[in-house]
Amino acid sequence: MKLCRVHKTAAILFLGLSASYICLSPGSIAGQGYTGEEIDSGLRILAVATAWMKGHPLPPMIWSRHGPVPVLFDLPFLKLGKLLVSPDFMLSFQPALFTAALVTILFLWLRKLCSPGVSLFLSLTAAFGTMLWPYAYISLETKQSLFIFLAGYLALAGGRIRSWPRLLFFAITCGLAISVKSTSVVLWPVIAYLIYVRFRNDWREQRSQILVLVLIIGAIGTLGHWGSNFYWAPRGGGGGNLRQWLIDSPLQLFSNAIGIFGSPTKGLFVYAPVLLASLYAVPRAFRTHRPIAVFALLVAGCTLGLICLLKSPADEVWGCRYMHLAIAPLILCIGAGWPRFSWRQAVPIVVLAAVGVVVSFLGAFYYYGVRNFAMKDASQNTMEWITGDSIWNPVQFNARLFEIWVSNHGEAPVLWTPEHTWVWDPPPDALPWKTLNLRDYCQPQSFMVRFWHIPKQGVVLRIFATYVFSLVLGVVLLIWVVVRTVRDQHSEIAREFKLVVSEASAS
Repeated sequence: MKLCRVHKTAAILFLGLSASYICLSPGSIAGQGYTGEEIDSGLRILAVATAWMKGHPLPPMIWSRHGPVPVLFDLPFLKLGKLLVSPDFMLSFQPALFTAALVTILFLWLRKLCSPGVSLFLSLTAAFGTMLWPYAYISLETKQSLFIFLAGYLALAGGRIRSWPRLLFFAITCGLAISVKSTSVVLWPVIAYLIYVRFRNDWREQRSQILVLVLIIGAIGTLGHWGSNFYWAPRGGGGGNLRQWLIDSPLQLFSNAIGIFGSPTKGLFVYAPVLLASLYAVPRAFRTHRPIAVFALLVAGCTLGLICLLKSPADEVWGCRYMHLAIAPLILCIGAGWPRFSWRQAVPIVVLAAVGVVVSFLGAFYYYGVRNFAMKDASQNTMEWITGDSIWNPVQFNARLFEIWVSNHGEAPVLWTPEHTWVWDPPPDALPWKTLNLRDYCQPQSFMVRFWHIPKQGVVLRIFATYVFSLVLGVVLLIWVVVRTVRDQHSEIAREFKLVVSEASAS
């Protein structure tokens, strides 16, 4: 099938984003949250498969907390990593590719709603001005965000599902959306709504298709739940482990809901500032593109409903990570609300996008665990301080580290004391606040940046060259996308002008 110009631009965008993300990759992913567990589980799956094919005794399985479904997507990278460098190294490419795919789908969806220029601007803002950029290295949320958004695209923008292959693809995507994480089950209202919208007009004629769809989704969900039970059962069950994190008072539901969006240390609007525009765009989108607005609200609302029940709706990872999956749908609503360029709307959105790029760069440049190491060294690493202490604000802390790294004044220590203010007299037995040398923490996570001025040879040199090539390729491809989009924008303006002239002549 011949690709249209928009699809070609989207393909170039995917490659450009992938290369741009990969160039700042740390070259390792095992230390990102629970990813190390999934690496061990994936390697064991490969070992079990190899032993079974060779007729050898099967080694005991190693399970991860979210079951085997998300690990299946790791297997190609882990297998390739056994041949090239290491499984950990190759798997570090995966979240970058998944994030690039998510933004590419967003671009394709926006192109159905917006002008070419607005579509690309919002897509690049999502790519580099929100939490999507740091999570292209952190991972954890990228699979769930990709599949729930892809399910929405297939149901609401992909045209009618007439053939069995398309139905099966849609069913598998929906099943994965609620199975790649143990907590994904809370998204079942989203999937139910997508099925309703997709089949509401001809459900009688497609009852067999709907039955197959539901069975496939149920089978994938059952597989995920079955596999995750092997991990949680020896630990007292998933529910038992979750219970210790649940709130003590229903009053905390309200404060949590406000904090998830507006907390200065973990709020979604801090780590994706452009989403502030969604406060105005969602009502407009609800009037003009109601299914899209409902989809976005369901994605955000279902996730919000879960994490509001937790004492700490965020954790030590960058930003409000559980709301990662709501970013693309809400930006889509911004495009649906303002499909054409106008200075009145463009100026504030551009300002928010610029702030978001700065914040997201700081999150992408440093490993989120650096702040946790510093807090532990300062004896201040409680969850409450991690998620709510303004002294340890992640954006400000990373900005402080970046300033030290850029200044590059040799090895001279840079002392900093995370001192708090007692109200109003310190307790008589209060310990003094510890002083840290911030230079110990300012090393960037990017492999390319870390090895830029270090002599390289052998494998290190080849890895470094890969990242440099990725940087150059990413810049070139993204410039190409911009040029193509500018031409498309000019062509659209010319068509609109000709239409106005012809209408004026006819009247």
